[in-house]
Amino acid sequence: IVCYGRIRAQKAVTALDVIDTYYALLIETERKREKERLAAIAIQTNWRMLKVKWMYQKKVRACILISRVFRGHIARLRVFGVKQGRNQQRQMAYYAQMATIVQKFYRGYYCRRWEHDFYARKKYLQYVETKNDEVRRNLDDHNRKIAQEEQKRQEQCARTEFSELASNLHHLTSTKAVPGVYNPPYSQIKPQAFNVDIETHLKSTFKSNYQWKPPSKEKINFFRTLAQEQ
Repeated sequence: IVCYGRIRAQKAVTALDVIDTYYALLIETERKREKERLAAIAIQTNWRMLKVKWMYQKKVRACILISRVFRGHIARLRVFGVKQGRNQQRQMAYYAQMATIVQKFYRGYYCRRWEHDFYARKKYLQYVETKNDEVRRNLDDHNRKIAQEEQKRQEQCARTEFSELASNLHHLTSTKAVPGVYNPPYSQIKPQAFNVDIETHLKSTFKSNYQWKPPSKEKINFFRTLAQEQ
């Protein structure tokens, strides 16, 4: 019974302490209500700001991703268009080249088939070749004749000049006692002109220019009269 009483007394004291503590805490709570309210508002503000910031960053990343993908898409379309245009230009150039080749062969066939006879052209070319050979032969003959005439003229001029020169060199011919300049006694080869010894040329020129002619009657009478007077 004593223990039970003590327990009840302790419980009563504890209940009073709890009530006092409760009211003290209520007073403390009321005193700090405004501060806690402002702290809650600050926490809510920061949290909402953080959420808005996260949402903004997410939207920015989404915009960047959309922009990157769109720019890549536009660039791929652009590159595809450039490739298509280049391939089309190559194809058109190839087709134009093939068309040129086809036209070339067809025009050649058309000309050979309808405008130019192959055998007629071959015959004409043979005629032209024959005519060219004939003209060439005539030109060669003409040039040969001109060359021969020029050679003859030069030879005749040389002969004439040599004859005029040899007509004044009769004193260089050989005599029975003394050999001439152009007849060296110690040489087996004698100088020649026109395949004839120069010695022979000098003698023949002298004989042709200084042949003896009988005096005329006038000269005979003149000298006879001159002798009678003396």
